[in-house]
Amino acid sequence: MGVHIRGGIGTLEAFDDFGTSLDVSRDGALVKTVRGGYWPGQLLEVTCPYTEEANAINTSRRAKVIRSVLTSTFSYALAIEYQRPWDDPATGAWSARPYPNQVRVLGIESDARSAHAMKNALEGDGYHVLYVATAEQALNVLRSEVPDVLVMESEGGAISGLDLCAIVKTTDRLQHIPVILLTTSAMPSDYSAGRNLGAIVCMKKPCPPGQLQRAVHMVAPPPAEQTIYSGRFNIGPYVRTS
Repeated sequence: MGVHIRGGIGTLEAFDDFGTSLDVSRDGALVKTVRGGYWPGQLLEVTCPYTEEANAINTSRRAKVIRSVLTSTFSYALAIEYQRPWDDPATGAWSARPYPNQVRVLGIESDARSAHAMKNALEGDGYHVLYVATAEQALNVLRSEVPDVLVMESEGGAISGLDLCAIVKTTDRLQHIPVILLTTSAMPSDYSAGRNLGAIVCMKKPCPPGQLQRAVHMVAPPPAEQTIYSGRFNIGPYVRTS
């Protein structure tokens, strides 16, 4: 049966690939693909069976690459494992949204206790929150998801928050996302660097109680202005006028 694969290879830009299923189970599939370049752990959106009929039921599912091989016939084969919505957030999976119009916040925080505290605070205000530990994990999420707000540390890691902000603001499908940068040094140069890269808010970390929630509320698009398409948010540039 036909298979449609959507994802990204080494970049944040989306791509489409089409293949044929060689073996299918409840937990995954072995797919003969047109292109190569996949890697273990890569997240994809897979539609199997795939049809172009206008009234077809959407059977798309999140999947993770287990292995990729070049067969003896010089064709590509891909072993994938379907992901459940409650899988580890570090893989890039969002948990099920209780309310369709919830604003989705993606945060990057290396300290687990700080991430837990900020997640609880933001969820207490009604936001749908996913926190990851590194910018690399955030990139994995952004290859297939478009959150409504990004909250990140500016320093640290192989890819810093400033680097991630630059990537987001130079990627067409992501550049509209408001970015909130948190800095521990609070040096004027850090604030100006963040603003120059396109961050809409730069704040000292740790934040006083309620300050991060107010910042997210200030930059987030109102839920009423969101639309849902194929299970993910697709919103255009949002400019706050007040």
